[in-house]
Amino acid sequence: MTLIIAIPAENGIVIASDGQITAGFVRTTGEKIQKLNDKCIWAASGELALIQRVEERLRVLPHGQPLVQLRDQIAQIVKQCVTELLNLDFRTPFFQQSPENMLQLHPGDFVFAEYTPEPGILHVSVNGTPEWIRDRVFASGNGNLFAYALLQKYQPIFSSLDIERASILAFKVIEEAIEVGAYGLGPPVHIWQLAESAADQLDESKVARISDMANTLRATEVKLFTKDVDEG
Repeated sequence: MTLIIAIPAENGIVIASDGQITAGFVRTTGEKIQKLNDKCIWAASGELALIQRVEERLRVLPHGQPLVQLRDQIAQIVKQCVTELLNLDFRTPFFQQSPENMLQLHPGDFVFAEYTPEPGILHVSVNGTPEWIRDRVFASGNGNLFAYALLQKYQPIFSSLDIERASILAFKVIEEAIEVGAYGLGPPVHIWQLAESAADQLDESKVARISDMANTLRATEVKLFTKDVDEG
């Protein structure tokens, strides 16, 4: 179970995820966001077997090419990996009359982000269809509806957020989704920032500072409600 959030900011892109990896009844922590090249990162939600196959194929893509040139190759990789798993799966023949249900046998959702020099977020669905996400946030995984509900009110200001404030918002939403506990998510929260110069993962000290600011934001929201109650 996974929650991945991509927020386009004024001067970059923020990609954040929870850090829990679940395999059956076993829960561990791990990285869900990876580098494709020096200026592009990617993440995925869904079945681990599919994600592993896609990851293996992505390693052989031409290094350094912009995402706009890699888009169709990435889409083909996802489609090929899904097809291979379906061919291996004994359940596939039972779903021949229902392509939508057949695709759910091996679920997957992939997001790629690059800043060169404008932010670009590419979403590739399990059926291999690529689409660009422009001027709006993107959430993937079991907790995506929860994330969209929390982020909706900030939609008008995303383009004016700097990368620091976008990181605070991403952290706050994922942390609150983890606290709900209904989606099988877990800490730690991983945050990547993409700017024109590079793609960098925030270390523990920087994430801790983001966490402190998110807690301050949460306390301010509570204080506003408390003030309204006291005045009433």
